[in-house]
Amino acid sequence: MVRGRADSKRTHCVSVRLNAEELARWQGARQKTERKELGAWVRAVVEESLNGHPGVPGDVPRVPAVNDNAYAQLVQAAEDLRDLVRLLQEQGTLPAGTDATLAQLGNAALHVRGLPVAPESSPRQSR
Repeated sequence: MVRGRADSKRTHCVSVRLNAEELARWQGARQKTERKELGAWVRAVVEESLNGHPGVPGDVPRVPAVNDNAYAQLVQAAEDLRDLVRLLQEQGTLPAGTDATLAQLGNAALHVRGLPVAPESSPRQSR
């Protein structure tokens, strides 16, 4: 499960008091989705409501079977590329544009899964 982004750490806590019936309804609705935590489900429902997304509130996007295979291949390619980059870093010869390439591969994997693509970040200087 993705827990926020590195550039957007969650630092605020919101408490909500529920009676037994409300808690049971919220838990029942959460259980119909793939959300494991009530807090994550509540966050997803509120964000979806604010952003006008249709569908089951708090549900995790399902990956079609065709994309599931493509996603697995992209993840493996990213892991292989990361290993190669690590070796190049140890040798002190990191090609220019490596960070951008890794970001593109990661965004492709997110896109295949139907998840939001990471915002463009300024590439770090290569060594």
